Amino acid sequence: MEINVLYIIWSLGLGGAEQVVIHLARGLDKNRFNVLICCLNDEGPFAGELQKSDIKIFALHKKGGIDFSVIGKIRKIIKNNKVALVHTHLWGANVWGRLAALIAGVPVIITEHNIDVWKRWHHKIIDRLLSLGTPKICVVSDKVKQFYAKEVGIPAAKIHVVYNGITPNPPAAGDGEIQKLRAEFHIPSGTPVLANIGRLVPAKANHVFIESVRILRSRGLALCALIIGDGPLKEDLMRANADLVDKGVLKFTGLRKDVPALLDLTDISVLSSTREGFSVVILECMAKGIPVVATDVGGNSELIIDGQTGFLVPCGDSGALAERAEKLLQNPALARQMGEEAKRIVQEKFSLERMITQTQQIYDEVLKVG
Repeated sequence: MEINVLYIIWSLGLGGAEQVVIHLARGLDKNRFNVLICCLNDEGPFAGELQKSDIKIFALHKKGGIDFSVIGKIRKIIKNNKVALVHTHLWGANVWGRLAALIAGVPVIITEHNIDVWKRWHHKIIDRLLSLGTPKICVVSDKVKQFYAKEVGIPAAKIHVVYNGITPNPPAAGDGEIQKLRAEFHIPSGTPVLANIGRLVPAKANHVFIESVRILRSRGLALCALIIGDGPLKEDLMRANADLVDKGVLKFTGLRKDVPALLDLTDISVLSSTREGFSVVILECMAKGIPVVATDVGGNSELIIDGQTGFLVPCGDSGALAERAEKLLQNPALARQMGEEAKRIVQEKFSLERMITQTQQIYDEVLKVG
């Protein structure tokens, strides 16, 4: 008999947590688990792909702020679909989803994806209280575990690290598709491409990446910089850097569903974030053999071996980002070597299969199956 598992998240967008939910929904053992997804807001741009696989998705269209009616709506979904286990992701879902599951009498686990330094004392009290009814709390890196144990006060024994996973050796885009992308973004053949991928929000510090591009240009390096993603800062960033946009150096792609193909166009991935839990973007780049230059924040140091599979630099240091990117641009052999080593690390430690297996084991322990 299949076990009905309900995932709860804000929306199915581009973010790392959202991609983890999508990977789990597709990858869990279909003979044992039937996945349903509840989006607190709208379904998001990636919902259609899951619906094609007959995965049922509910959208509650919740706005920001406190809305206790959400609890009743989730409880109704749990009861009507005979849900046996609820698994929530990110702050809003972790609060409303846990409350609904506890009221419905259904076991619930959560995944914390970030080092949420924004949380104030009352958020931490809510986390601690709700943890009393949460048998297992998953986190995506050791750094996230340390934060929730030390700063929030969750018992360390209750916190389990499940690294995000990715499919090793993903298929490469064909030459024709890459040429189409070069034509779409007017990138001359042979011009190296730097990519900054993710939501355009303060935590991603996209302006630091752009400043590193300016430094590289001042040193006479020809390149094209792609900012792949969307978010509230997009218009401000475009206005502030109109000179680079007008010169064709800086391209804002917006939200894209063909990120894997854009990665095949990319020579170096640069992440300028001020905080990360465990970056799915870095994983995707490593799996493609793309060297990564990233800020040394959160779980990035658990992914990147500095100087071996990529480079880590101090947070906010655009000069260091530029220096490391220049080193890779000037030394293609080193870039290839780092990329190949990164692919090997993904295969050994961060496969999608491993993430799914660990998650299913946690489900079995909570449900006491087998």
